[in-house]
Amino acid sequence: MHNKRIFTIPIVIGLLAVLATTAFAATRDHPASPTVVGTWKMTIAKTATSPETNETMQTFFADGNYLETNNNIKAGSTGQGVWIGSNNNYFYTFQVFTSDEKGNYTGKRIIRGAIHMDGPDHFTGKASADVVDLAGKVTKNAFSATFEATRMEVESP
Repeated sequence: MHNKRIFTIPIVIGLLAVLATTAFAATRDHPASPTVVGTWKMTIAKTATSPETNETMQTFFADGNYLETNNNIKAGSTGQGVWIGSNNNYFYTFQVFTSDEKGNYTGKRIIRGAIHMDGPDHFTGKASADVVDLAGKVTKNAFSATFEATRMEVESP
């Protein structure tokens, strides 16, 4: 009886170690199906309605919230919004506040986008923006653009 316990305890400990290692490895790697959750480095190409190339950092949170910042002050403030979707297709809407060269508030932009995941670390998409001036007048689809993004990865120091 005592010998059975001596052999059983190391076997149980070994099985627990294997299960813990497998669970860690499974949660550490990207999921089998791509997901937009994470932080992305995006490039927005020049178009007739968007004459400058913009770079943005976008974060899609697991709870459906969204945050963006960009390198172009003319594009507006930090964007905040929401997203939905699954598998390879996602939709998002966010808002930025706009200002003139002197920093005076001029209104806002409401941006709506569609994303298609090309893989776990890359997506492409398109977006359009409505402009709302201080009087509340809405200019629909004032800007449109296509974009692509790559997932931000941890880099060793």
